[in-house]
Amino acid sequence: MASTTTTRTLLLLGSTGETGSQALLSALKNPAIAKVHALGRTPPSVPHDTPGFDKLVTTPTISFDGLLADDQQEKLKLKDVDADLVVITLGTTRAKAGSFKAFEKIDKDYVLAAAEAARIDSKHQVLTYCSSGGSSSGSPFPYLKSKGLTEEGLAGIGYSETLIFRPGMLQVPGGRKESRLVENIAGKIVSLAAHFAPSLEISTPVLGAALVRASVLGTKGIQEKFGNEFGKKEDLKGAEAFTFGNTDGLNLGKDPQQA
Repeated sequence: MASTTTTRTLLLLGSTGETGSQALLSALKNPAIAKVHALGRTPPSVPHDTPGFDKLVTTPTISFDGLLADDQQEKLKLKDVDADLVVITLGTTRAKAGSFKAFEKIDKDYVLAAAEAARIDSKHQVLTYCSSGGSSSGSPFPYLKSKGLTEEGLAGIGYSETLIFRPGMLQVPGGRKESRLVENIAGKIVSLAAHFAPSLEISTPVLGAALVRASVLGTKGIQEKFGNEFGKKEDLKGAEAFTFGNTDGLNLGKDPQQA
């Protein structure tokens, strides 16, 4: 179980995205976390009056291509954080990446390389990854297949605990920063259906809070607090992970102030 003392250090990868920015705010407010390192290609923009701002550690930007090239200096940026909790919300879309090859590089290869670099063998660390509902390495859909392969790769790295969230359609308060026509159309359909089946969608503030809360509690803490109500143990190509569906995320993210 991850300790809930205020000595915990959290490393967040993907802090500038819709979900990652909400996870960052949740981590800064969480009383069980003492330091938050948000590493990425660009630093997050966080107002100084944000609750918990003093926990945010100023860190250099990181070159994910450098990680793929086995650049030891880039790897040390992650290793030196000495993180207790590693939360990954890094991702993109094929349209934004420009090609499927470029998408897979960001969505899978960057994620796996960063998680490998942040791992410290002698330390108890909890890895939490924001994947997608329907993810599967055997999926005929490239996006879902990439997520599934990423899950399997993360589970095999050897973290003390690997937690994987598979959310439904993301609802962004005020709308997305970037326009995604297909997702906008799908979102309207899902939002309508969600009136009858609420588990189809989740807001990014709730998801961000759920990611952080689960990281702090760890699998044992979640079971002690909620029994076997949330999450399930899953075998991913011979490696153990705990997976959480959309409903799990909705419930875990309800009360982010309680570790």
